[in-house]
Order: sequence, then C-alpha cells, then structure tokens
Amino acid sequence: MDIIKIAANEMLKGSKMLGEHCKFCGFPLFQDRKGNKYCVRCRTLKKREEKNKRDKIEICREDKRDMAPPYSQNTYIKIIDKKIDYLFKRLEEECDVARIMEITEVIKALIKLKSKLE
Repeated sequence: MDIIKIAANEMLKGSKMLGEHCKFCGFPLFQDRKGNKYCVRCRTLKKREEKNKRDKIEICREDKRDMAPPYSQNTYIKIIDKKIDYLFKRLEEECDVARIMEITEVIKALIKLKSKLE
C-alpha cells in the first residue's frame, strides 16, 4: 500500500499529523488519541517522550548529586564545540523553517554558554 494512503488512513482513524519528523526515515510523525507518537513509515513508537525524558532527568540528578564534576572546563568547551558543529551540519540539511528556527536557537544558546565558560 502507498505510504500516502497509509498516512491518510491514520488521519481518518483520528490520529494527528505532527510538525515533527521521524529521526530514522524523515517522514512526519503522527499522534494517536492516547498521545502516543509514532511513524507510519518505519513503525517506530514514541510513547510519551516528555514523561520519559523527565523521569530520566530526575534519575540522573539523583545519581549525580554526590559525584564530583567529571570534566574540566576545557572538556566542556570541546563538547559544546562538537555539538555546535553537529547542529550546523543538521542546519545545512534542514528544509523545514520551524526546525531551522529551533536549531538556530539551540546554536545561539550553546555559543552563549561557551562564551561564559571561556
């Protein structure tokens, strides 16, 4: 069956097509009535990403409370540089204006953070 027909059937079932795209195939993600995000092309299911991210962050905070910082300031700057390079590569390939704006904002934030560390 044609992927467009599959996507149309999903919308007829009540799913919403989101402005986000699948990290694996680039096809638009859908969200069902329960709030689950998924890709109709590669069948990846993204259940409640936000809740899972919050849970992971909280677990990381608990684990790291008693730890000394594992990196030096130079290492932090190198990590930020790598992230900026990665985002510029993504920006070059991106065509969606909303994603371009998101990536640009993150790059600005990383550059600002880097200047504070230097």
